Parts: sequence; structure tokens; C-alpha cells
Amino acid sequence: MKKTTYYALKLALTYFFFASLWILFSDKLVNVLSDNLEMYTWAQSFKGHLFVVITSVLLWGLAQKNNRDLERASDIDTVTGLHSPSVFIRRADTLLQRANAESCYMLFVLDIDNYTSVTNKLGFDRTNQLLMGVARKIDTPTVPENLTSRVHADRFACLLTLSDVCEMTPYIDKLHRQCNQFLQRYDRDITCSVGVAVFDSDGEDTTALMTAATRALNEAKKHKNAVAYHDIYLTEEAKKRQNLVYDLRQAIDDKQIDIVFQPQYRLSSGELTGLEVLARWTHDQYGNIPPSVFIPLAEEQHFCEDLTALVLEKAAKQLNESQLLGNMVKRVSVNISAVEFNSVDAIARIDTYLQANPEFARYLCLEITETAALDDIIECARVVDTLKRHGVTFSIDDFGVGYTSLGIFNRINVDEIKIDRSFIQAMEKDHRAKAITAGIIGIAKGLGIHVVAEGIETRAQLALLKQLDCEYAQGFYLGHPAPLEQLAIVQSV
Repeated sequence: MKKTTYYALKLALTYFFFASLWILFSDKLVNVLSDNLEMYTWAQSFKGHLFVVITSVLLWGLAQKNNRDLERASDIDTVTGLHSPSVFIRRADTLLQRANAESCYMLFVLDIDNYTSVTNKLGFDRTNQLLMGVARKIDTPTVPENLTSRVHADRFACLLTLSDVCEMTPYIDKLHRQCNQFLQRYDRDITCSVGVAVFDSDGEDTTALMTAATRALNEAKKHKNAVAYHDIYLTEEAKKRQNLVYDLRQAIDDKQIDIVFQPQYRLSSGELTGLEVLARWTHDQYGNIPPSVFIPLAEEQHFCEDLTALVLEKAAKQLNESQLLGNMVKRVSVNISAVEFNSVDAIARIDTYLQANPEFARYLCLEITETAALDDIIECARVVDTLKRHGVTFSIDDFGVGYTSLGIFNRINVDEIKIDRSFIQAMEKDHRAKAITAGIIGIAKGLGIHVVAEGIETRAQLALLKQLDCEYAQGFYLGHPAPLEQLAIVQSV
């Protein structure tokens, strides 16, 4: 039943019910109170006029209420529960009017590709489920001042504020990926395209931003499954990023990611104790892509576990072929990203690898960041205990930059901590950095945990660490990362 019919029927029934009660009880009251004909006639006349007044007020009140209900109902999209386009524009304009110089507002329009052909196969109910799912992906409660609307059958608009413009591209890329993953549960051919506009360079009000974002969307729709910005420079940056993701995926699949090794030394004797394995990527067009760029890309796109598997495979092969493993090299350190360490599937894959390669596992040290360990200490402890059954050791990398409680060492069975390079490089001039470094070394020794100082770049830093009785060290001063055949292994430090 349509809402207008429902509200009209509700109004009519309310009036009928009130009028029936009035006639029934008012006639009885008049008969009781009126003893003569004149009084009876007057009472009937008064009753009729009073009925007209009361019913007029009642009808006015009911009509006002029903109009408000109708307006409220039209403010909400019945399928997704999102704002209607008119409410979206009104509220978005209010937000933009309050914007200041520090505000970073972005409006994007998302459209589902191949919507008509796919929904013809899905049917009415599953199509509504699909739309509700997309709405939930877009209308995230984690972003403050997030306004979302379904502006067309398969098109959504969202205005949101970010703390910095640098967050825009990663946010849109993540949203685009998550929406595609959701859509492809329904059909492999269905994807989405996104057009993005930025306040106030692309428009100073909601209407202007919607126009700019729609223009960008039209460009994205030409290719499908794409993101486009109204700003041409941002669009080029987005394309470059998207191409990098594709090329990185190909490089991992084709085993074109190289590895280098950085030596670690025992400070008391100067002997080589181990090597840290680091990934390197040389792009055909852009040259050397730093790990600070391609590792976050691998994490965002959920193929960092493939990258780790390739690094482990190449490290084991090269070290075994060189016959260094177990002879000069007693330990091989490999970094595990926080995303990977907190993924059940990724850890299961590492567990399978270690089980299949017990000889390499004996010399392997897995490095996890302090923040990864702090995400869920109980789960972290379980993962560490599970993998240590294969003989691997564990190190906490970048130690000191997080907010670690010393109680973490009672919960997680780690073998080593690596003092973050920021303390090592500051301790020559900053007595607090030196005191913190000395404190970490003393506490770790008391707990039977090995300590590695990383990022050593000067002789003075090395001398200070020897004075503080640090066990192990690595850094550019001792040896740059290099391929195994080019590695210059210093015999004395």
C-alpha cells in the first residue's frame, strides 16, 4: 500500500472513530440534561457547533502530523535507509557553510557498473540486498560528519571530512576495493566506479561539488572499475597508484622482487651473527621503488603474505646455495607486517611453510613491530607460541616507539628486541635518548632477552653502544644492505 493511501485511510478512520463516539455519547448527555423542548433544541444546536469546532481542530492537527510523517518518510530511502537527495544537499550545505581553512571535505559519487544486466539476473530481493550492502560500505560510522545518499537507482553520493588531504587517495582506494569485493559476491562481472571532487577547489557548495564529482565519474565510467578525480593531477596520481598496484602484483607473481641482506654483529667480539633480509623492487618505468611505498601497497591490497612467501623462498635458496646458512650465518631475520601478523590465513600459510622447511626454520628469526604485538597481546602470544614450535625465534622491531608496558614480556615469549633507530641516532646529543637506550638494554638482559641496536651510522654511536654493553648491532656504518654475492662482511667492529 502506498504511503499516501495509508495516511489518508488513517486520517479517515480517526475521524470516523471520533465522530461515532461523539454522536453516541453527546446524544445521551443531551437527553439527560435537557428537560424541556427549548433546552433540548438549544443543546442540540450547541452540540453541532461544538462538533464542527472540535473536528476542525482535530482534522488540522491530524493533517499537520500526517504531513510531517510524509515529509519524514520521503527524507529516507526505503531500500538503503540513507538520506534522500534533497536532505543530503540541505545537510551537506550546512556542513560546508561551517567549513574553515583547516577543513578537508571530499564529495564522491559511486556508481555500480553493469548494474542493469546483473540485477536482471539477481531479481528484486537480491538486488535490494546488494544495494543495502553497498550503502553500509559507504556509510561508515568511523568517519566524522559523514553524509551519504542514494541519488539514483545504483548511484550513491557521500560527503565526508578527513583530517588531511593526504588521506583522500588511500581512503578512496580502500573504499573502491572493499565495494568491489562485496559486489563480486553477487556476480564476477559487477564492479563500481568512483568520481571525486574536493571542497573548495572543485566547488564551494554541494551542488557544484556534485557536478564536479559526476563529471569525474563519467570519465571513470569510460573505463569501468576505475577512480577519477575532478582535478586532473589527482586523477593522474590515482592512475599511477593503480598501475603500481597492478605492476607490484605482477612482480610478485613473476618473482621479480629482489632481496638484499644487511649484516648484524656481536659487539663484544665483532663476529657476524646474522643477516636481515630486505625486499627491493626495481620498476621498469619508475626505477627503484622504496619499501616505504610498495610494502604499504601490498598491505592495503592484501597480498603482503605473497610477498613474504617470496622473500622466504629466495632467502632460503640463496643462503643454502652459498653454503653460508648454518656456517657463517647462524640467524636470518625476516620482517612480518602488522597486517600479515594479525591475519589468520597469513599465519597459517607461514606455519605451513615452516613445517615444510624445518632446516631453514631453525635459523629463522621473524621480526614483528611493537604496534603489531600491542594490537591483541593474547592473540599475539598464541601466534608466537604456535610458530616457535618449528624452531623459529621472534624479535620485536622498532622497540620503544610504541607505548609498551614491560608486562608484554610476561605475555609474549620473544627472544630479541631491536631498539628503534631514533634512539640510537639521538643518544649522542640527547641524554634522555641515551638513558632510555641504557634502560632498555638493562631490562632486556635481566629478562634474558637479546638486544639489537639498529640504524648505527657513526663510530661515536657504536662506541656508546659498546659502553652500554649492547649485544648486537646493525646499520650503514657496519654494512649497507646488498645482494648476497656483493655483501661486504666486516670481520671486526
